Amino acid sequence: MSKQTTHIHKLIADYLKENNYLETLKQFENEHGNPIPATKLLDESLSDIINDRIQYNTLLDDNKTNEGVINVNDELAPELKVIITQQFSNWITPFPHQPSKLIDIDGLVISSCHDKKNELIYLSSNDCKVYVIKQNRILHTLKMPVVIKKILTIDNSDKVVLVGMNGILYLRKRGTLEEIDQFQAHKRLIVDAKSITFQNRNYLITLGWDFHLRLILLNENNTDQNEVQRFEILSELKLKQQGSCLDVTVYQDQLVIILGKTENTLLDVITMSGKDSRELTLVHKISLNDAEFTAAGFSPRCLMIENSGHVPLIAVGTSHEPYMRLIIVPLQDLANEPSIKRNQIIKNLNTMSPQDRYSQPIIAWRLQKSDNNKASGVWVMGDDGTIRGIDIVEDQVIVELKDGHQGKIKDFITFIDEDSVEKLITSGIDREIVTWR
Repeated sequence: MSKQTTHIHKLIADYLKENNYLETLKQFENEHGNPIPATKLLDESLSDIINDRIQYNTLLDDNKTNEGVINVNDELAPELKVIITQQFSNWITPFPHQPSKLIDIDGLVISSCHDKKNELIYLSSNDCKVYVIKQNRILHTLKMPVVIKKILTIDNSDKVVLVGMNGILYLRKRGTLEEIDQFQAHKRLIVDAKSITFQNRNYLITLGWDFHLRLILLNENNTDQNEVQRFEILSELKLKQQGSCLDVTVYQDQLVIILGKTENTLLDVITMSGKDSRELTLVHKISLNDAEFTAAGFSPRCLMIENSGHVPLIAVGTSHEPYMRLIIVPLQDLANEPSIKRNQIIKNLNTMSPQDRYSQPIIAWRLQKSDNNKASGVWVMGDDGTIRGIDIVEDQVIVELKDGHQGKIKDFITFIDEDSVEKLITSGIDREIVTWR
């Protein structure tokens, strides 16, 4: 029973008294526990207030504002609206949601990789081991001299590259992990690395803790191991700020690197045009902060490019606390002017994925099948062990998978298997390795 009399009680009492509902008013006061003075608020009766609200909603309908709900897409530039219309779709079903154990290993998974050519899974662990797995069976185990931070498969090749935490690239054969060669790419830790095929050549892009971004050509040599230098640094950039993440794609007949840096809300767009020009060139920057400040309270920590449409889309996982944000910007052109491209943000969404200052966000675009070339959402791995699916049309978390891990998800890969089924493989600090179908 409430003892406090508010203006709401007074309005209701006034309405009951004006309409001669005296018995109802008496019962209302009895249940409230105190007499209620029947007074109006600002000389308005309850009926007047309700009628005003009805008229207000009618005006909103006339203005087609959908009962006052603001559509943030209305403020976007026309070219960004076209991208949403042509390249975005709602979350597609079916999607991976049923967990099962993949394998048990002794260590904590650091990195994982899918070998589409041979339908193999590679795992590296914190005890310096690399595992080759097929259909829930360990085919090979290799003990390395250092922890392998990342594993890269090389397209159109029978090789994989193991990226060591000592800055060395270890070239191995697919499947067997037989030693081929190694190369000191950086003097210190390699922060991130990607591989790509461009103009029938295989390239590695490495980002080092030594403030260097390097473009490395991986030469093929099927005869004598010493006949050709397998790793060749073609170009490098000395960074003024420490790089945090990168991704690479081919766009407008150029190799394009998107680079994020710590304590900076600008993405660097770096290109290499072709065989005759092997130099890395900073073309322009894309702002993730429309307040037009280069320094802000967040920075990009993970980025992934989706390149199935006519304009590549860049998804960025930020350092925001307490929840990571997902920012999506397009790579519309490779022009030098302006030097900083602003007002490029298509989406800026709260993922509800908890994190702190030490977190490393993990995101990935949902992979597209041959019958669909639209971006249909983004996977987000959480420090709370939850996998979230973001619908980029509805701007909300549409899926939460909570039954796989107890604690932070450390690593994650997504792929389409030989049966055209979308799968996820997640590895957590609980040392569980889970396949989602």
